[in-house]
Amino acid sequence: RHRTRLTRSRRFEMARLHQRVAAVGLLVLLAVAGAAAQGEVVTLTDDTFEHQTQASSGQTTGAWFVKFYAPWCGHCRAMAGTWAELAVEVEGTGVIIADVDATANPITTDRFRGLVKGFPTLLLFRDRGVFKYKGARDLESLRAFATETFSQTSEKHDVPEPPSAFARYFSKSTRALALFIIDAHGAFERAGKTAANDLGSVASGWRSGGFAGAVASAKSAAAASPRTYGAVLILFSVVGICFAIILALITAPTPKKTPREKKDD
Repeated sequence: RHRTRLTRSRRFEMARLHQRVAAVGLLVLLAVAGAAAQGEVVTLTDDTFEHQTQASSGQTTGAWFVKFYAPWCGHCRAMAGTWAELAVEVEGTGVIIADVDATANPITTDRFRGLVKGFPTLLLFRDRGVFKYKGARDLESLRAFATETFSQTSEKHDVPEPPSAFARYFSKSTRALALFIIDAHGAFERAGKTAANDLGSVASGWRSGGFAGAVASAKSAAAASPRTYGAVLILFSVVGICFAIILALITAPTPKKTPREKKDD
């Protein structure tokens, strides 16, 4: 019995020791994370934006100065260095510098569509509100706005609530559709260039070898670009089927309605 009690006591002490070590480790991780946020640009996404900034739930993690940008935007690329310097400049002031790739995070971008009208858009989240920066993009002006002059030079806006499940789905679907249209446009453009080059080859084959030369050139072109011409063939087939269905519906005879016999009273 004595050994059993001693064993239980040791297990209890070891469990408490493990809890204390875990608690200390968690505090260290939080401290490291907080230190990492200060002095460097934090990348925010649709999944992390609200959790890290707590924009609509009290902003207890500090003030966040967020840049909404697009990778293709020249002005965004031009101020990337200044934005990184700003993160170091405001270290210790309680302001965290972050950015959001608007093209890859449609949910967050749509959430602030009333403020994000172009790129780059700079939004400061502090004092339970959001302030839009419209000044010069030099280091000193940005630092002054983030730490001192934001309430004097910008209107305070309410922070929009996090989007609903339907709004999140709509944003993702809209982005997927936009990417599909862009990819389709690029594919059609590449297919057009390929077809133009192949048409020139077929014409050369006709001039040099007549009908047989043209057929040989056409076969070579189709073999060199099977995906392009396969997709074109499928597209024309689908369009043809749809056209045939529409034509059948339009030309189909409609049954004539026979007048009902009047019943005698």
